[in-house]
Amino acid sequence: MLNKFKKHQFFWDIAGKMAPFYPSRVFKKIPRQLLIELTNSCQLRCPVCPTHFAMKRKRGFMDFDLYKMIIDDLKDCGKKPDIAMIFAGEPLLHREIDKFVEYAALNGHATSISTNAVALSEDLSERLIKAGLACIHLCLDGFSKGSHEAYRMGSNFETVKKNIEDFILTKKALNSKNPFIIIQTLLTSFSEDEMDDIIDWAKRTGADAINLKTLSLGSYTTELMKAQFAYLLPAKKEFRRRMSNINKTLCSSPTRDAIIYWNGELGLCCVDFDNEIKLGNIKEMGFLKTLFSEGAIKKRKLGFQKKFDLCKKCSMNSADFLGKTINF
Repeated sequence: MLNKFKKHQFFWDIAGKMAPFYPSRVFKKIPRQLLIELTNSCQLRCPVCPTHFAMKRKRGFMDFDLYKMIIDDLKDCGKKPDIAMIFAGEPLLHREIDKFVEYAALNGHATSISTNAVALSEDLSERLIKAGLACIHLCLDGFSKGSHEAYRMGSNFETVKKNIEDFILTKKALNSKNPFIIIQTLLTSFSEDEMDDIIDWAKRTGADAINLKTLSLGSYTTELMKAQFAYLLPAKKEFRRRMSNINKTLCSSPTRDAIIYWNGELGLCCVDFDNEIKLGNIKEMGFLKTLFSEGAIKKRKLGFQKKFDLCKKCSMNSADFLGKTINF
């Protein structure tokens, strides 16, 4: 085991030393996934989510013409990147979300959203399915009122559970293959003893999979906040996020993903909630020209090498266990 550990660490050490010499062309490839923020507003107040306690950015909703600019910029690329319409806010708050889904789907992109399901009406469910949505994560963070609402503050367990069940029934009624439906459940001290029940319900209801996601106390929380909300961590250690003993010197996110905020600003990675690292606004030159600009590549390369303070606080890249997905 020790030799295996040393080999892994040796690999990361060498990769880290070579990273400054990586050619710029590595950062001029079309990303595998675009995380497009339709809005950074949310109707809930989850305890350690930076959207409500740490975000200083102006709140707003993406304009369809701006979104269309992104999709049109990718019309001539071979393999189309996946479009995940989620970042800092609740995507279903955008009244035109089905229009966004449809335009991407018609242009060859697989689309996905992750939602707290509070605003998931039967009408919206039908519109999303007919628009061609490829995948949806429906969040239910426990199988009782107490466990779900302990984290999803402002949510109602019975309403969310019914909205999810109705979405699945709508998909069946439309005889639609898509979207692939994933129930997402946060592993907390309140939900950890309900896993068998929620897995059984998800399977019986007709979901395609369930994702049991580990809880992070946050990259933006203070030490005082971490101590304040430590009660949410599961008692069972196998349900907790485990940090790697290996020092991973690089992060693939700046090469694999592209983050576009609702106002057209580009972000560095999935933990840059407040747009700390400025890469430019796509309104000026377009999406790809901005992403592949000299200034943006320089900062993305530094992110790849984990040189920003943001990287040091991140619990994603350094984790060995983020959760598990069970396919039915």
